[in-house]
Amino acid sequence: MQDNSAVDQLNARARTIESVHAAAAYEVAADNIRRAIALGRFLPGDKLPPERELSEQMQVSRTTIREAVRVLEGEGLITVKRGALGGLVVMRPPSLGSAEMGAYLRTQLRLIYEILDFRTANECFAARLACGRRTQSHLDCLAELLGTMSGLCAQKAKREDVSNISQFLAADAEFHLTIAHAAGNKLIGKAVGDAHAAMFMPIGRVFKRLEDRANAHHETIYAAIRDQDADRAEKEMSLHIAATRKSLRNLLPPNAELSND
Repeated sequence: MQDNSAVDQLNARARTIESVHAAAAYEVAADNIRRAIALGRFLPGDKLPPERELSEQMQVSRTTIREAVRVLEGEGLITVKRGALGGLVVMRPPSLGSAEMGAYLRTQLRLIYEILDFRTANECFAARLACGRRTQSHLDCLAELLGTMSGLCAQKAKREDVSNISQFLAADAEFHLTIAHAAGNKLIGKAVGDAHAAMFMPIGRVFKRLEDRANAHHETIYAAIRDQDADRAEKEMSLHIAATRKSLRNLLPPNAELSND
């Protein structure tokens, strides 16, 4: 007689409906602000819009905004400066010393590798789709972002400047989001945005300089999309994400165990 226990377990899992968590309005507001910061819409030192404007943009009460601000301030993402010239100011992610970096990366490595796998699945296909669906407006935007990134990493001193690194990462996120937008698929666009937002804290804490060829893959991805070469666009995107994985691996101490390699 056949043992159906494994099949029964699979069927039981398939029928399971996840529990419902009704997020409070301030949690949703905090998530929206957190995502905007993570995607580089606001850089360290920038001021967020005032409470009244945030309230109008997100269509919630100012009390809700104050609660969201309290959460983000507790996370160290923003600080509240008082006075006439004050406001909600974005903070730089706390950096790590070389001795702390290896230990931190080991704790975050599984998450980072899962995000990179997720990016590979979505962004390679987005690059392929973008070849057939991009407009001149998309190409113009990508070319402008390429120029911005090229200027930010043109010299060694610039590649080691923390302000330039923040600006480069913001332009990098916008470059990938533009490709996702050019792909013409809202679900893929959301997935790409989610992945880049999730990379914000781990990357912000460990990257203290930009690679010498930080912009090289962007140029080849752009050229493939411009030329509508879908195979090359997909391949170059895969190589780009693989290079990011390698850069993170190189930050680990020699012979460190990689639990999710």
